[in-house]
Amino acid sequence: VLSALGIFVTASAFASMSSDTNMYSMMGSNNMGSMTQMCQTMMNSVPEDVIIKATGQVAKVGKESKITLLVLDKKTNKPLANADVVLHIEEGAPMASMNKMTMMDMMERMSKAENIGSGKYLVKFTPTDKGYYTMHTHVIPAGKSMMSMMNNHMDIGIIAK
Repeated sequence: VLSALGIFVTASAFASMSSDTNMYSMMGSNNMGSMTQMCQTMMNSVPEDVIIKATGQVAKVGKESKITLLVLDKKTNKPLANADVVLHIEEGAPMASMNKMTMMDMMERMSKAENIGSGKYLVKFTPTDKGYYTMHTHVIPAGKSMMSMMNNHMDIGIIAK
């Protein structure tokens, strides 16, 4: 139903790392098996602490697009005004480029959404080609550690025309 409107959203969250998984070795590793497994688990999960709603996911090639994210506390349903929202946009479907990069590569390409108040965050994006893009969106609620972004992830589809 939403695909007819050009809006695609896939809820997901990074898998909680088990104590026997060394995250640091995975981040710099070219061992795609462990990273791919973690990301596949992530794709089948929903954010733990937040609800993420997006608007503006249809973009024009070569023109700056603005995508607004509304981040809500999952327990209270109230806007999270002081969260950190970090993201990475890749061309193609989720995980399409995973075999070409390590976790560190992905983290180096992450940027921060602009907090515009009232639980809203602004993402500016200029697509270079027509097609589908995936915005890997991570939220770190105020007062939570950076690792909480692993449990608060959602992939958001962007259509470039």
